[in-house]
Amino acid sequence: MKTKLFTLLLAVAASVGTMFAWDYERVQIGDLYYNLDATNQTAEVTSQISDYPYWSTTITTANIPSLVTYASVTYSVTSIGYEAFYECTGLTSVTIPNSVTSIGDAAFCDCSGLTSVTIPNSVTSIEDHAFAGCTGLTSVTIPNSVTSIGERAFRYCSGLTSIEIPNSVTSIEDYAFAGCSGLTSVTIPNSVTSIGNMAFWYCSGLTSIEIPNSVTSIEDDAFADCTGLTSVTIGNSVTSIGSSAFSGCKSLTSVVWNAKNCSTSGGFGSQVKSFVFGSEVEKIPASCCSGMSNLTSVTIPNSVTSIEYSAFRDCTGLTSVTIPNSVTSIGSSAFYNCTGLTSVTIPNSVTSIGEYAFYGCSSLTSVTAPAILFNDAFDIFRLGDSEMPSQIKQLTINGGELTEEGFDRIHASYRKLETIDLSAVENTEISDEAFKGCYNLKTLRLPAGLTQIGYMATAECVNLESIVIPASVEEIGDRAFEDCRSLQSITFGGANPAPGRFNAPAASASQLRRIGNWAFYNAHELQNLEIPEGVTEIGDGAFYGCTYLEEMVLPSSVQSIGDNCFALCAKLTKITCNAVTPPTIQAKTFYDVKRQIPVYVPDECVDAYKNDVYWQEFDIQGQSNMPHGLEEISSSLQGGDRGRLILHNGQILILRGDKTYTLQGQEVK
Repeated sequence: MKTKLFTLLLAVAASVGTMFAWDYERVQIGDLYYNLDATNQTAEVTSQISDYPYWSTTITTANIPSLVTYASVTYSVTSIGYEAFYECTGLTSVTIPNSVTSIGDAAFCDCSGLTSVTIPNSVTSIEDHAFAGCTGLTSVTIPNSVTSIGERAFRYCSGLTSIEIPNSVTSIEDYAFAGCSGLTSVTIPNSVTSIGNMAFWYCSGLTSIEIPNSVTSIEDDAFADCTGLTSVTIGNSVTSIGSSAFSGCKSLTSVVWNAKNCSTSGGFGSQVKSFVFGSEVEKIPASCCSGMSNLTSVTIPNSVTSIEYSAFRDCTGLTSVTIPNSVTSIGSSAFYNCTGLTSVTIPNSVTSIGEYAFYGCSSLTSVTAPAILFNDAFDIFRLGDSEMPSQIKQLTINGGELTEEGFDRIHASYRKLETIDLSAVENTEISDEAFKGCYNLKTLRLPAGLTQIGYMATAECVNLESIVIPASVEEIGDRAFEDCRSLQSITFGGANPAPGRFNAPAASASQLRRIGNWAFYNAHELQNLEIPEGVTEIGDGAFYGCTYLEEMVLPSSVQSIGDNCFALCAKLTKITCNAVTPPTIQAKTFYDVKRQIPVYVPDECVDAYKNDVYWQEFDIQGQSNMPHGLEEISSSLQGGDRGRLILHNGQILILRGDKTYTLQGQEVK
């Protein structure tokens, strides 16, 4: 039984030996060793012996022939095999014939004495580790026949200063040129589609790199620790970049990004100062510029439609950014903690914006954004426990219609605003109490198509200095501007200016019909008032407490003026009322107003006013008695530097330099 078993084992062993038997013969011909393939009559250059060390370190020259003859048979030398010259540290030169098509794994690995090598046009592949560790190699010529450069092929070739990769190469594998610290320039051709992991890791001599449009992927750490790299250009076909592809590139300050639709960022580092997105870029990828604390300049073209999640997160050095009209969405935390950002304009094209998009932008003082963002997204500017950062001073809504929720969010979040510009908003009404208590508000620009101003809409805006009522407004609601104590001027759009003023008349007539009860109560800084034509009713207490009001013009359309309307307007010196029929007034309409002041009315209506129970208390005079002399008009110019008066064809004009103007400020040609 034992004999049979032994015989069986011998048979199996013989079979295995036959299965793994080499199909070539290893021989020495001249100074070199070859594996001979008798079937194909080809030869492969191989190592001196199969055990370490492979070669004597004394070999200095390797002249590889294209043909070798052994036992009267001629063989074509087609390859340099695995570890053929591994650790031949004394090798200084090698000649590779045109018959060679491949350079095998580690063929010249650690040949530290090798200074130059010319690879012939016949070679199609340079395998893994082929020239790795050739620290003395200063130049290498790679022909157009090569299609792939294997992993670690030139790793740690620290003496290599430049490399031109031919157009035939389609991929640069992992670690291909890693540690080539002397490399100062490299040309990547348009044929390359991928750059592997750590392909150019620690190429510290590289100063610039241009990724061609053919490349679709750049893997992790591809250019990591390229400490001399100052600028990078990313091609338009790149769809993915490893998260640490450019990590440790501490000198990198400029990036040009042409990738049209890339999903990942590349980790360019905090030192980048300038980031330019090319004209074909469709989106700013998630975290693309995240953490670039020194970024001061960013260019976003009109081709971009979306800014993804955390795209510019923690870009603390960014002071301004222009978002083009092509952008429709801004992702969550897109500009999170951009503490240096002072102003931002979000165009009307943006229809969605993620939470905390501008969270922590503590220097932001000016915001321009469409109404939809305030209607739907209330966390976009969150700062701590406040929905909107308190340091914002100027807000412009650049389009759309604000809902009641939108008004509520502005009211709740912008108590320190100094300017609110709603001139482009499509609202026809301003909500009740919309801006009540915005005590730092100095300027408010209302929607151009506004028809109604709601109850207490801007009440208690104690620092509001001026207001323009659009021509489209039909009604000013009760208490709309109550306690706007600093209000110095009210301009009614569509109203003709008062005599002597230099602003031109508005293009369209005012639609205002009613001024509500207590509408401008306690606006005591107001000095001049001209109610536009069309107003029929001025409510109770509408201008109560306007203690600095000096002159007032009432339109011909006015029919009733409420109780206490002008009470405590003790500084009134003149009233002009153009109404033919005396408007209805009450006993206290002009409470505390001096009755000795003149009230100028149409000449034909003087008697009607004198017969009115309340109007008769004033000095009623016809408007023909109003002073229109040059002395009064001249005084309104406030000094000779404003121009001098001339009389031309019976019309008083103002001459300033070589130009002439009417009293309303219109130039006369």
